[in-house]
Amino acid sequence: MTEEVEKLNSSKLGTKQYWDDFYAVEQKNFSDNSEDEGEVWFSDADAEDKVVKFLIDHTASSAEYVSDEFPFLKDSTTVIDLGTGNGHLVFRVRSEAEFRAELVGIDYSETSVQFANRILQKKKECEEIEDPKNNVKFNHVDFLSTGYTHTGEAFDLVLDKGTLDAIALSGDSLCDGQTGVQLYPAVVRDNFVKHGGIILITSCNFTEDELIKLMDIEGLEVWKTINYPVYEFGGMKGQSISSVAFRRSR
Repeated sequence: MTEEVEKLNSSKLGTKQYWDDFYAVEQKNFSDNSEDEGEVWFSDADAEDKVVKFLIDHTASSAEYVSDEFPFLKDSTTVIDLGTGNGHLVFRVRSEAEFRAELVGIDYSETSVQFANRILQKKKECEEIEDPKNNVKFNHVDFLSTGYTHTGEAFDLVLDKGTLDAIALSGDSLCDGQTGVQLYPAVVRDNFVKHGGIILITSCNFTEDELIKLMDIEGLEVWKTINYPVYEFGGMKGQSISSVAFRRSR
């Protein structure tokens, strides 16, 4: 029900040019200092820490213990990160949550994908990542472009940390005059997540209630939310970050 959520004002953060330029600078910094792997979005709210912990907390110890509460398995859960940027979340899911099946990061900024692949190569050379099956990949994909269809296997887990936010800041109309926010739920459902799979969205622009309204389409239901510190101002309570996990109905 995207019409129920107030439209955000457009911003340069919603343009591809902004992110191409941003990651060009990040790449230069990395060339000057290979320890500089770029910015971690929402780090001030510990969002990435909480997302990784959430995955660990809902990972089954073995296949026989997979359940609604523990749907993930380290050796078989496949993951795609939408709008991966420098790939930082992908690397943490690999190293800390210890997911060892296919881990893919995609981004519409080719510059960011180049940067993520450079970091991946460095990590392999330094043996920070052992990936004999080449399961960790970064690809240049604009999944909201007209006529886009994902041709590979769908994933068990779809991650989005700030990408829906950036999409919402674009003033562009896309297919049939719809905005990216309006297109997003069905495109993600139909292209990326398996039946029974999970979509975990983390946002700084939308509240939990707004994310639930935005993703209110057939075949998606709220599964879990992540708790963040609550602030109070003027008698009102809220969170600066929201994370909602949706399950695709079987």
